[in-house]
Amino acid sequence: MTTGRSSYVEMRALDRLTSHNIKTKVHTIKKSLKLNSKLEDLISKISQAMSESYTKVLTPNGIVRGKELDQLLSIDADIVICLGMIESELNSLKISDLIDTMEELIEERRKLVDSLRA
Repeated sequence: MTTGRSSYVEMRALDRLTSHNIKTKVHTIKKSLKLNSKLEDLISKISQAMSESYTKVLTPNGIVRGKELDQLLSIDADIVICLGMIESELNSLKISDLIDTMEELIEERRKLVDSLRA
């Protein structure tokens, strides 16, 4: 991990793993319910938001920005929890609250990743 290459390889692997796990949950939700337009839009946003973000927590010389990595991991954990709740509450009226929470998390994640690009 002392070289930038090693860190980059590790972060790309983390990107792939996280993206795969979340896309699997999204696919399960898509299959198991009739999506209203708001939920369908949210599901689309999730898939787009999950692309190549962990490599952005590296500085150009390969040093991991610990604070930003922790923040990104926390947001992704919250997204996974919300997806699990949506999956378990498919026929409930509470789903609209979960959709709002997910939209906020996705927007927070997007802003964080965009700030890392600068």
